Amino acid sequence: MKNYLVTGGAGFIGSNYIHYLMENFEKDINVINLDALTYCGNRSNVSIYEGNNHYCFIQGDICDEKLIKKIFHENDIDYVIHFAAQTHVDRSIASAYEFANTNIIGTLNLLNTAKEAWESSNYNGKRFLYVSTDEVYGELPAEGYFTEDTPLRPRNPYSASKAAGDMMAHAFYETHHLPVVITRCSNNYGPYQNAEKFIMLGTGSM
Repeated sequence: MKNYLVTGGAGFIGSNYIHYLMENFEKDINVINLDALTYCGNRSNVSIYEGNNHYCFIQGDICDEKLIKKIFHENDIDYVIHFAAQTHVDRSIASAYEFANTNIIGTLNLLNTAKEAWESSNYNGKRFLYVSTDEVYGELPAEGYFTEDTPLRPRNPYSASKAAGDMMAHAFYETHHLPVVITRCSNNYGPYQNAEKFIMLGTGSM
């Protein structure tokens, strides 16, 4: 029985991921869904699993060090799937501090707690997945495409905070050998998506 901590699991991508897990592996896993339920999180996205013995919802902030340690201690976490983030470029321009706090400090809190909880077992059977964004690469030229070797050139507070989270995750991989995987997905859309992620706020930013 593997124990998953999914951060931001009431949001768009996170809730779709939880549906995938529960529909395909329910009998073999336990899912702990941690979400602060900000404007883009909706508990009803995964309410179908309320009362399921293999699912637990916790409303909380990834920056809350005591809470994260408590979750790891009480649930013997095997995998962290880290979706939780402040997103939306336009919102980051209006409130950069909030983005830095969640996307950098919150990510650092999760990484450090995972390291402390897992290092005694030499990280055997553990994994930390950091879900980033293609925004960290900046603007794509008229020709060509991004690759994993493309330099990071974030152009707004949102992408800068996500790039900082990327680098922190990579630093824990290099320094502490924490089993980290980083993904940088692009242009996701589908069920449970917040309307303003699909239709821009209208400030003219892209």
